[in-house]
Amino acid sequence: MRYDDYFELSEKNTWRVTDLEWKALEADSAAGRISNFDRAALQGTAVIESGVPHYADVWNRVEHLHDDWDLWQFTTLWTGEESRHAYALKKACDLLGITPAIEADLDAVVHFPFAEKQKESCPSDCYSTIPGMLTYALIQELATHQFYTLAAKRVASPVLKQLFSSIAADEMRHHVFFRDALRTRWEASTDREAFSAQVLSATESFKMPHLIYGLQRTLFDQDYDISSAMMTQLGRCFSFDPELLRQLAMRHLSQKAA
Repeated sequence: MRYDDYFELSEKNTWRVTDLEWKALEADSAAGRISNFDRAALQGTAVIESGVPHYADVWNRVEHLHDDWDLWQFTTLWTGEESRHAYALKKACDLLGITPAIEADLDAVVHFPFAEKQKESCPSDCYSTIPGMLTYALIQELATHQFYTLAAKRVASPVLKQLFSSIAADEMRHHVFFRDALRTRWEASTDREAFSAQVLSATESFKMPHLIYGLQRTLFDQDYDISSAMMTQLGRCFSFDPELLRQLAMRHLSQKAA
């Protein structure tokens, strides 16, 4: 998928914060129809999604990104779509009066050197490369899609169900773009072995943003185990290189045995 194709797809599926029935959410709260999970899911995602400026910085630190016009354009649009998620989640917390409980975490996100720590999380500096960062992004977007999909099924509030479902759909489109971008750049690479080595390193070093921040771990680590559910889908993502798949499978089996 090229940037132009994604842009038109996004235009067809874009939702707006003003599409949501915010007064209905307030009414649900007044009537006691907001569950404990509703609150926890909102608070946890509002904290992590609030780091959008850091996530833009993560991409700006990728070597040769500015030589890849198609990908560079996409990351600018992607940042805007992620900002919509952050704003909507924070607004829901504000309306429900549950923002004070996460103010310390929101402030911690602001002052955390996320881009630096994200790059450091790969010992080979793979997240400073386009193949490494594309790998990180496609895994992260897939995991986030799965979380929001599961959350949408579990929340009690119809408004939050719509919000989480809308975000989940965005995350899947992001995942597909990053997945396709990885494949096309591998196919165009003059050194596919080195390219795949970055993909392997990025996969092995992967950490979700909440683990890098060290925030909201109770929600994301205990309520959902998404790693096993992702393995088949990731296999399809990396099917362009059978040797890469073999190495990933061997290391996954070794980790399970340990």
